[in-house]
Amino acid sequence: MRKTIPILILFILLLTSCNFPLSKPTPDLNIVSTKVAATLSAVQTQAQPTAPSTATEEPLSPTMTPSLEPTSTPTVQPSPTPTATPPAGDPAIALGEPGFFDTFSNGTSFGLSNPYEDEAVLISVENGAMVFKSKRINNGIRWRLTSRNPQDLYLEGRFNVTRCSGADQYGLIVRAPSYSDGIGYYFGVTCSGQYYLLRWDKEGQNTVVSLTSDDCILSGSGQINRMGIMADGDTIRLYANGELLKELTDKGLTDKGYIGAFVSAREDQNFTVQLEELKLWTLQ
Repeated sequence: MRKTIPILILFILLLTSCNFPLSKPTPDLNIVSTKVAATLSAVQTQAQPTAPSTATEEPLSPTMTPSLEPTSTPTVQPSPTPTATPPAGDPAIALGEPGFFDTFSNGTSFGLSNPYEDEAVLISVENGAMVFKSKRINNGIRWRLTSRNPQDLYLEGRFNVTRCSGADQYGLIVRAPSYSDGIGYYFGVTCSGQYYLLRWDKEGQNTVVSLTSDDCILSGSGQINRMGIMADGDTIRLYANGELLKELTDKGLTDKGYIGAFVSAREDQNFTVQLEELKLWTLQ
């Protein structure tokens, strides 16, 4: 009987050992790298500004589609970095030649060798422009970022508004720390000729400048607007067609980050905007 008990114990241990992990699996590096590769397009479905207010909703996680990071070769070779902040006049004149100038002869800078498409937008580079073609309304912001990530800068985009209505929105993004989480400054304008500034940070969405009408912004379809945002430390200046719209101070996002453009269809499901030029000056 004494011999039988040790044999039974040994038999039980052998059976239960079948559930013990003998080794930890090695992660598939290809899968890991695919998950880590940041997308250049993402979705944010919170309400966009429709009236002067400060948003209180929690941010939603963006939808991600794996994509290759863009190359860092600019269309035009960098020029000397400006050392002085220009006055309220047209910064594109005061700052001289931009360090980065994309005329969209191809989609390399924005990782758009092939078009990006989801349920709400088609983004492509064609005929010398990055084209945002909306497919439905009220589906949040659709953005595209490039690999440039300056801290203090002046960014200017030339937008050709092919088709829009009322509250349809488009604009520029600066100081975005990643391609996917939505954080950054959003300088936007509407088809009706209003502008605004949103700060998206870890706490959520904040309206820094509420919707404001200004005659410097050309409203309606078939218009071209040259929009610019200067971020120098905690000083921010907003421009339209070379004219200063507003100067303000905001300490919410002062670190360097990626730059890009965005759209948000609010009224016309076929809202279409062409970004024909994007210029970047890095400030010291």
